[in-house]
Amino acid sequence: MQDTKKETIGLLLIMKAKPGKEQDLKNFLLGGLSLVNQEPQTVSWFAFQIDDSTFGIYDTFELEEGRQAHLTGEVAKALLANAGDLLENFDPKTSIQVIDVLASNHKTGTQNKGLLVIMKAKNGKTTDVENFLNVGKQLVGNEPNTLTWYAIKINANTYAIFDTFTEDSGRDKHLTGKVAAALMENAPIILEGFEASAIQKIDILASK
Repeated sequence: MQDTKKETIGLLLIMKAKPGKEQDLKNFLLGGLSLVNQEPQTVSWFAFQIDDSTFGIYDTFELEEGRQAHLTGEVAKALLANAGDLLENFDPKTSIQVIDVLASNHKTGTQNKGLLVIMKAKNGKTTDVENFLNVGKQLVGNEPNTLTWYAIKINANTYAIFDTFTEDSGRDKHLTGKVAAALMENAPIILEGFEASAIQKIDILASK
C-alpha cells in the first residue's frame, strides 16, 4: 500500500555525540520510539545514525498543530534535558530544522538502512529542483525495495531526500537506479557544488 500517509511538514535534526557519549545517545534515540508512539499527530518518526558519532531524527506531521505538540512533548523535553550531557554544540533554535514535505512515497517493510542527501539549488533553479523531486517520486514508485522516499525543503534554497530500505541490496539498487542517475545528470545544472559524497548512507535505528 502506498501514499496513504498525509504528511506536509516535518522536522530534521542532525546531532553529534560528545566523545564517549555515542552509545548513550543511541540508547536515548532507541528509547524515544515508545514516546512518539504515544503522539497520534506524529505521522512518521525516524531515528538514524550517519557515522560513529553523528545521529539524526527526521519526523513528519500533517498539521502545524501536530508539529508543535511534538516540539512540546516528551521526546523534545527529554532531548533538551539531556542535550548538555550528550550533544556537541547543540542549539535547539538552529539545530532543529523546520522543513516542508514536498513529496513522499511509501511501501510496507522493515526499515533498517537509508540515505540522506542534502542539496542546495543554484540561484534561480529552485523550481527546477522541485520539479526534479516530484519526478523522482514517480520513479521510486517502481522500485519495490525503496520503502519510504521523501523530498523535503529545508529553507529557501536547500532541499533533501530521505529514503529507507530493508537491507544494503535494496539501497544499492536504488543508487544504481533511475533517480540516482537523474540526480547526477541534473546536478551540474540545478545544484550548487553537488558531489556524490553528499549522498550519505545511514542506519535506521528506530522508526514509526
